[in-house]
Amino acid sequence: MPKTKKIAKQFALIILSMMILFSCNLCVNAATTDDYGIQPMYTTIGTNSAYISISGIKATFNATVSSQYPTSLKIKLELQKEKSTGYETIETWTKSKNGNSMSYTESRNINIFSDYRLKATVTAGNESAVIYAYPS
Repeated sequence: MPKTKKIAKQFALIILSMMILFSCNLCVNAATTDDYGIQPMYTTIGTNSAYISISGIKATFNATVSSQYPTSLKIKLELQKEKSTGYETIETWTKSKNGNSMSYTESRNINIFSDYRLKATVTAGNESAVIYAYPS
């Protein structure tokens, strides 16, 4: 009988050790999982989008925002140029109005040998969202 108790204790210790290792592995995996599927929930902003198109030396930028009810709307477009230290804003445009939806388009000549992106900040009421758009 004492031998079976010793084997049962060893078996229980092995099972507990495996459970601890498994739970630690779950914690590590949960900490490194990307949350790209989680999106913010807005109470004022309905939809928003941003787009940049480059054709030759001309770049065209567009951003839209809609709200769930009439409110103040604002779109800020920032053309950013890639530098060795990151992106630097080289020109900014801003437009605002009151209503349910708004779209804003601008264009500018660019250097075809540089890389650009659009940073659009859309605001509806007190809510803001920042959107980055890259040329396709």
